[in-house]
Amino acid sequence: MSHKTAIRLYEIASYILILGATVVFFMLKDNQMRLSMTMVLVTMAVAMRWLMERHRAKSADEEIDQLQADLRRLTQLLAEEKKKNNNNK
Repeated sequence: MSHKTAIRLYEIASYILILGATVVFFMLKDNQMRLSMTMVLVTMAVAMRWLMERHRAKSADEEIDQLQADLRRLTQLLAEEKKKNNNNK
């Protein structure tokens, strides 16, 4: 699964869990069970958000590594081209 897909799934799951916590909070009559279920769902929603941010960070790190490799390669090509032009003159 790609980072982009995982980020989207975690985001959707967190919204669904928050909506579920809201429904549980307003629908259940037993105060103790209502608070327990709400806290469990909110905790799971926070965990989904944490996983989403973790995947975003990993994705950004991979992109940075790829861009740095591209920059090194372009710098090397530029140096080779300058050296070639200096030798031709």
